[in-house]
Amino acid sequence: MSKQPNYQEIAQKIVAVVGEDNIASATHCATRLRLQVKDRKAIDDSQVELIDQVKGVFYNAGQYQIILGTGVVNKVYAALQDSYSFENVSKADMAKADSSPLQRAVRNIADIFVPIIPILGATGLFLGLKGVLFNETVLGVMGLVPESVPEWLNACVTVLTDTAFGFLTAFICWSAFKKIGGLPIIGFLIGLMLVSPALPNAYAVAGGTAEPIMAFGMIPLVGYQGSILTALITGMIGAALEKKLRKVMPNSMDLIFTPFVVILVSVFIALFILGPIVHGFEAQAVKVIEMFLHLPLGIGGLIIGFLYPIAVMTGMHHMFIMIETSLIATTGFNPLITVCAMYGFANAAVCLAIALRTKSSSIKTAGISATITQMLGVSEPALFGVVMRTGMKAIGVMLASSAIGGMVLSLLGIQANSYGLAVLLSPLMYIYSPYQVITYVSVGVATFALAFVLTNLFVIKKAKDEGVPETKQVNQITTVGKVCAPIEGEIIPITEVNDPVFASKMMGEGFAVLPAKGEISAPVSGVVKMIAPTKHALGIVSEDGLELLIHLGIDTVELHGKPFSWSIKEGEMVQQGQVIGNMDLAMLAKKGKDSSVMVIITDSRATIASLQFDEDSVLPILES
Repeated sequence: MSKQPNYQEIAQKIVAVVGEDNIASATHCATRLRLQVKDRKAIDDSQVELIDQVKGVFYNAGQYQIILGTGVVNKVYAALQDSYSFENVSKADMAKADSSPLQRAVRNIADIFVPIIPILGATGLFLGLKGVLFNETVLGVMGLVPESVPEWLNACVTVLTDTAFGFLTAFICWSAFKKIGGLPIIGFLIGLMLVSPALPNAYAVAGGTAEPIMAFGMIPLVGYQGSILTALITGMIGAALEKKLRKVMPNSMDLIFTPFVVILVSVFIALFILGPIVHGFEAQAVKVIEMFLHLPLGIGGLIIGFLYPIAVMTGMHHMFIMIETSLIATTGFNPLITVCAMYGFANAAVCLAIALRTKSSSIKTAGISATITQMLGVSEPALFGVVMRTGMKAIGVMLASSAIGGMVLSLLGIQANSYGLAVLLSPLMYIYSPYQVITYVSVGVATFALAFVLTNLFVIKKAKDEGVPETKQVNQITTVGKVCAPIEGEIIPITEVNDPVFASKMMGEGFAVLPAKGEISAPVSGVVKMIAPTKHALGIVSEDGLELLIHLGIDTVELHGKPFSWSIKEGEMVQQGQVIGNMDLAMLAKKGKDSSVMVIITDSRATIASLQFDEDSVLPILES
């Protein structure tokens, strides 16, 4: 049985590396912990990436973003809030200084829709299962027909498949109130009022089986089932009104009269002003989007498949959430996520191709890990950590493959009935129809194969002499002297240490020492580039240009430097064999910590062919 992650410990390690005084505020999204930091340069990304559950880091739009993945980020953020008093601000507030008004508006709207994704995703799966189980062919195998399905079973399935969409306005109003700072329960009630049984059902009116109620002989009153914009704008207006009323309403009247006024004004505006105007606009907008997606020759799918990865790079992809929600609520299907989904297949394939062909063990390990992460739905490690760093050719292959995949799916009329699932899990959004799921999987695999082949043909060309990938950086290190063990003890291969990150060479090639004494010496002559705030790690660049990381013990960052001391400072020159620090082995033993000392070659410009071990030193043989 695998050990459950200690989220409290993960949060503490993140704060220790980033620096408690360096964090101005914290928030999170579906996959990332977002920190607003005072000094970006003070953070050692490699140390953050060593922390359990961290899949990668990057800095964008004023935020230091730590990729943890769905579910994990919520638990780590909760642990962070329990232990520290960082200001909790929205992602848009964090990025205010580094983003445009349009970007901030898109993020605010996305923040309202993100909490709704799980329920609509689950409902989509229920619809898919219903399509499979109640299919005439499937029933025929069991000797049944649709009419033979019991009424009670039909009713139960209808409850599972129709409830979320029937009360979608309530969920959106609730989320809008929560985002803007109103009382969410008031928003939920307002949303329920917009779909009250007292109002003619919007779907029935649209289908011609019901008539709207005419107010004042000219304003049609109907329910707003599936009306995304009406619910969104009503929720935003109501929450803003509540916040203003709370400031002026006497305390003795606030409990009752503030909700009374907010509900009355919001529902009146929704029914008599917003609804008739916005609902019509929304219906036309959905038709325009559908027309664009179904343009001849798959042009719509080609354009969106090309633009969506660019939207992810710039942080504008959040705007797709509202459009997808409108499509599902209005039509029951989501062709937009179908063409956008090819980005995930293409991104994973380009990342994997680069990882498999590189001769750098650190890039290979990081690339394979990022590919797996992308296949599970988190794209940032592959996109920002591998594909974009490789260059424009890699980006171009990814964009072209995504666009072609989107075009083919659009031509074939493929559309999901849900959203929220990516790559490996995304076929679940198409199981309502054998044709849909088979075609989607076939095109997804073909898109992956296309991107993989194109990357090998045009991105990773072999150099004439060395036979190494073109993605390998220039100015290679060609010679280096001995790297001495920094501490007296038994030298072991890095693959034998009790830490999967180091043992898998995710951080790079190297070796480890099982210390017999606590005195630490410089393994090479060079400059001290980094001393971790918790003193458990040191970075040195040798005279030959080799970048080394000395890591003292395993999981020792949480000791906040108590067992360690350094006699040198950052920027100081040291000589090989010079005593530079000490580690208290007795204290580490008392704390139950592994005292292994790791020496890692973190230089991405160098790859290691072998390590020659002797009694007191290690000689890395570097490829030119």
